[in-house]
Amino acid sequence: MALQPLLHRLGQLYQRRRVRREPIPLDHLLAILRRERILLLFGCLVLLALLGGLGFALFETPPQQSRLQGFRQGLWWAVVTITTVGYGDVVPQTPGGRVLGVLLMFVGLISLSLLTATVASVFVERKLRKERGLEAVSDRHHIVLLGWNRGGEQMLRYLSQRLGLTTPLVLVNNLAPEIVDSLISSFPNLQLRFVRGDFQREEILERANLRQARQVVILADRTDPNLSRDLVDQRTLLAALMARSLNPRIKITAELIQAENRPHLQRAQVDDIVIRGEYDSALLACSTESTGLFRILQTLLSPEGHNIWSVPIPPAFQGRPVRELADHFRQQQALLIGLYAEGYKLRLEELLSPEPSAIDQFIARKFTEAGKMHLFGRHKVEIRITPPDDYLVSPQEVAVVIANRPVTT
Repeated sequence: MALQPLLHRLGQLYQRRRVRREPIPLDHLLAILRRERILLLFGCLVLLALLGGLGFALFETPPQQSRLQGFRQGLWWAVVTITTVGYGDVVPQTPGGRVLGVLLMFVGLISLSLLTATVASVFVERKLRKERGLEAVSDRHHIVLLGWNRGGEQMLRYLSQRLGLTTPLVLVNNLAPEIVDSLISSFPNLQLRFVRGDFQREEILERANLRQARQVVILADRTDPNLSRDLVDQRTLLAALMARSLNPRIKITAELIQAENRPHLQRAQVDDIVIRGEYDSALLACSTESTGLFRILQTLLSPEGHNIWSVPIPPAFQGRPVRELADHFRQQQALLIGLYAEGYKLRLEELLSPEPSAIDQFIARKFTEAGKMHLFGRHKVEIRITPPDDYLVSPQEVAVVIANRPVTT
């Protein structure tokens, strides 16, 4: 019990460290304004309007009117003249006022054109940088997809059925701009973002805002045909290590080409590991037994038609027999096939403060001596396929159903 206040304090320190790392949009906006000298141009327009108002007060103020009233009227006239609105309610009558008006028209038109052109160029440049993958991502709780191979488009097709517009998806690779444009147009129901660069570099992952992402998926990158299978898996391992160091709480799913490299990713704390072609032999074996069985499995694994979905269990069925839950899903034309429960994983690095201290070193040493890097053990998933009818559903469990559309609760 004495350790709980300490862990709570360390958790607060970690959260404050995360807040300091978040970018501040106002600072970013001010940096753009200073870089493009927009504030300087706007200041010149304000100064020009003030000088125009003073000149109008000097030349056009009648004897029975105060200079302050003349300045107010002249300031309105200067703003209307600079913006080329020209209401005509205030017009200079003296030769000096008319000469001032001509100067104000030319100088104001040039200054205003410079300001509008600069602002437009900022938006155009930002749009071009975003299309080329050079703009930083500001989304949070998004999914980052690192690398690319021939199965990437098929994966986007699956994700378009499961994510839709609910979760942004950031692609990080070196694909040609026309290919990226084609992907974005092919999947309009996905919130696709693009970051160009080598996904092994920290600055590229920072641009993808990996610190605020909820999950990263690392594909076995085959964009460079000269890379061997070993080098492709090495790049996957380095990307996993970099992602874990930037965001200790992120969920990592990685694809490998060679099964013998699985232990390396397990030591890198990768949550889910997929081996290329691992289940192809199972499908082939099913085809030898029955073509119908093969077609059913093929349909369940395809993005169209019936699919396998995870559904949170409604509170009314928590603690109730599983047959009641199965009847509930059957009314929605969904078939319950199993339940699973995931244990929460909290890594030690998430609680330690960024600046090493004696207490931090003591806690880390004790956990290292115990051979643990997680306070609650490794990520644990318990599954139950076709549980018996009298099995009581736990609140921590999630239902797995077969349906032709996502099931709502």
